[in-house]
Amino acid sequence: MPETSLTLLDRLRQPDQPDAWNRFARLYAPLLLEWALARGLQNADAEDLVQTVLVKLIRQLPTYDKHAGQTFRGWLFTVCRNECHNFRTRRATRPLPGTDEALTTVPAPQLGDDPDETEYRRALFRRVLQVVRADFSPAVWTAFTRLALDGVAADSVAAELGVTANAVYLARNRVLTRVRGELAGLLD
Repeated sequence: MPETSLTLLDRLRQPDQPDAWNRFARLYAPLLLEWALARGLQNADAEDLVQTVLVKLIRQLPTYDKHAGQTFRGWLFTVCRNECHNFRTRRATRPLPGTDEALTTVPAPQLGDDPDETEYRRALFRRVLQVVRADFSPAVWTAFTRLALDGVAADSVAAELGVTANAVYLARNRVLTRVRGELAGLLD
């Protein structure tokens, strides 16, 4: 199990932390892809853009410092939005092969504002659950999901799994503690 004394963002600021970068990419690549697609990029272009943003973040995250009134989500969204703009600008300066020149002057779709906070939190929470799931036994994960996500009473879950209600509560606590650790510093 990875160390829990440092948040993911703190670990990203330290040199030689490939596990932290892998975890960050697993958490945020789907969200960045969703944002890029929402800005009108085609799937292949959006995937390229995600890679570009992640490379940029390798340089910028170690020195990232949250300013007053700024959220990590807002900062990350701004980086992604700016890269989308840069991508469109680069593409607009070179003609597409076999196309009429008039097609290259079609304006980009209207770009939306910062994504909704609730939507961001839900997406990140779902992604963190996917990432940490492999760190728990099937019994612990089932106890957690049945109690915390499905809303089944602890006694019923305990009976289903053949364990005590206390074991079910402990399983929920272990997973939630891990999730909170993963999310520390990422939700402002």
